[in-house]
Amino acid sequence: MIKLLLHSWLFSSPSLAGVSQQQSVLNQMLQFLKKRYRVLKMKYRTLKLLRRRKIARKRIRTTEKAVQALIIGLALVLIFLVGCSYNMVPHETKIEYGTTATDSKNDKLQEKRFITQSWRWNKR
Repeated sequence: MIKLLLHSWLFSSPSLAGVSQQQSVLNQMLQFLKKRYRVLKMKYRTLKLLRRRKIARKRIRTTEKAVQALIIGLALVLIFLVGCSYNMVPHETKIEYGTTATDSKNDKLQEKRFITQSWRWNKR
């Protein structure tokens, strides 16, 4: 484009045809520069948008970490407070013994033993 413009400017006659040719070349260059400007402007807007999204994601992650830390802290305080004033003690313990007949050829009895224990919270 620039080479064409220089060539037409240097070797053209001072007639009206040369001026209109120079104007058309200048118009072409102007159109090219406008298109290039639009492309660069779009790229700049896209970069700004991507930067804003990155900052927003970082802010969300930071907020999530802060909320997570707060929940863990409250849970530890609650466990500490409850753990200091209450403790677990056995409530009931059952022991069962029994025998059952098996389906074997020797008619042996099978022994069964069960131990069940339930717990409850007791205030200190």
